Amino acid sequence: MGHYIISFLIYTMAMIGLIFFAVFVYKKFSISCVCSKRKGFINLEDALSLSPRKVLYVVKAGNERFLIASDTDRTTLISKLNTNNFEGYNLDEIDKINNI
Repeated sequence: MGHYIISFLIYTMAMIGLIFFAVFVYKKFSISCVCSKRKGFINLEDALSLSPRKVLYVVKAGNERFLIASDTDRTTLISKLNTNNFEGYNLDEIDKINNI
């Protein structure tokens, strides 16, 4: 009886290991993984929480920036931001300009 239990445990562990290996290989070579290697095209640059369920986002897609508002019901594109106005500034300088 003990021999059957040990054999069952060994084969069960081997099958579990085989399943984990198959999932690892699938994640490593799946098509979605190939597409995700193109990092840096869409970036979330900043987020401002207006209330617990409303957020403003600045999203950079390629060389363009967009202001997007999001709440529980919908996501809305507010405008395309002009990045030429802020070239050469760091974020601290932009905050000082906005506070004046």
